[in-house]
Amino acid sequence: MDLTELQDRLSRLWTDRSPAERASRAAAALFDTPGDWDPPAGIAPRDDLLYLSVGIPDTQTLPIDAIRAAAERVLTRGDEAAYRYGFGTGYFPLRRYLAERRSLEEGADVSPDTFQVTNGSSGAIDLIVRSLVDPGDVILTECPTYMGTLHAFRGAQARIEPVRMDEEGLDTDALAERLDRLRSEGARVKLVYTISAFHNPSGRTLSLARRVALLELAARHDLLVLDDEAYRGLWYDEPAPPTLAQLSGGHGVITVGSFSKILATGLRIGWIHAPEPFIRLFGRMRFAMGQNQLALRVVAELASSGAIEPHVDAMRALYRGKMHRISDALRKHAGEWLTFEEPAGGFYLWTRLRDGLGARDVWRTGYAEGVAVNPGDGFAMAGHAEGLGGEYLRVAYSWADPDRLEEAARRLATACRRVADGHSAQRA
Repeated sequence: MDLTELQDRLSRLWTDRSPAERASRAAAALFDTPGDWDPPAGIAPRDDLLYLSVGIPDTQTLPIDAIRAAAERVLTRGDEAAYRYGFGTGYFPLRRYLAERRSLEEGADVSPDTFQVTNGSSGAIDLIVRSLVDPGDVILTECPTYMGTLHAFRGAQARIEPVRMDEEGLDTDALAERLDRLRSEGARVKLVYTISAFHNPSGRTLSLARRVALLELAARHDLLVLDDEAYRGLWYDEPAPPTLAQLSGGHGVITVGSFSKILATGLRIGWIHAPEPFIRLFGRMRFAMGQNQLALRVVAELASSGAIEPHVDAMRALYRGKMHRISDALRKHAGEWLTFEEPAGGFYLWTRLRDGLGARDVWRTGYAEGVAVNPGDGFAMAGHAEGLGGEYLRVAYSWADPDRLEEAARRLATACRRVADGHSAQRA
C-alpha cells in the first residue's frame, strides 16, 4: 500500500467518525455539550457586555510592577535551574514561604515538607484524585460547588454525592444521614470535598461548629477531608474560623490552595498541604515534567520581598467595596426579583430568584440586555439541581469595573422584569 492509498484509507476510517466512540465514559458524556462558561447560544447582547460571571482578580489591580521587578531580579541572578524541568515537591523557597505563612496563622510549626507545589489548585485536585480515587469510589461534595472540581471528579469516574448547604456551610446533619446510607449500601466512600471559606459559588463560610462536626464524621467513617482554600485569604473584616487542618491536628485533612486569586490566574501556581506520607504518595503519581520553574522563582522572590501581604490587604479593601456596591445596586434595582446574603469574603453573591423566575431564562435574557451572570444549576451535578432549593444566579463582582456595577444591576433587573412578564430572550 503506497502512502496515498494509506492516507485515503485513514481518511475513510476517521473523517466522519466521532471521537466519542473512543473516548472515556466521562469524556464521551461531555462531548458536543455546552461548556460551563459558554454564553447562551444564539443570543447577542444589545449593548456592551458587562461581566458579572468572571471570578478572577481585578485586572486593574494586578501587581504587575512588583511581578516585573521580581522577574528581573530572578533573571539577573541567572539561575540555570529556572530553565530546566523541575521534579520533586517544588521550589524550596516557595514551600518555605507557604510553611511560614501557615505557621503564623495556625500558631504551630508547619514544615515545608508538608507542601507539594502544583500547576494551580486545579492541578492539585487532579493529582489528589488520581492518587486516591478509583472508579466507583464515592466523593461527597457540597451542593452547590465549583463546576471545575466536579469535572475532575467525573474524570476519575467517581460517584459524586451532593450534600446540601445552608448559611453555616455544609449541612453536617445531612452529611451524617448520607454517610449512614452509603455505609448501609456498602459503598466505598473516599473523600468529603469542601470549599470551607468564602465558598464558590455561595460565598458562605463553614462555621466553627460545623468544622468540628465535619471532622468528627470523617473520623467516625474513616474518611479524608479535601479542603479547597482558594479564597481563604480574601476575607473582608475578619478571617475565617481556624483551618480544618489546624483543627484536626494535621491528620486526615488534605488542603489545596492557589496564588491565582491573590496574584494572577496566569501564573498557574497552586499547592497541596498534607501530612508528609501523602505528599510522598502524590509525588509518585505526578507524571508531569515539573512545574513552571521560572514562575515559581518569580513568586518566591515576590514573597521574600514582602510584596504579597500588602497587595492582599489592598485586594480585601477593593473587593469589600465592590461587594457593597453591587449589593446596594441589586437591592435598589432588582430587590423585587432576587434576594441574597452578603458574603464575608471572596468574589461572589449567591442570589435566589423569586419563585416563578427561572435562572436559565434570566441568564439568557440578561445576556441579551448586556450583563453576563452564571446560572446556578451549573454548580450542581446533572439531575441534582433540585438540591439547590430554588433558582439561583451566581453574581461575580471581582473582575467587574466598580463604576459599572450599578449599570450591571440595572440590566439584570430589566432581564428579571422581562422574564416575569413572559418576554424571555429566545435563541435566534
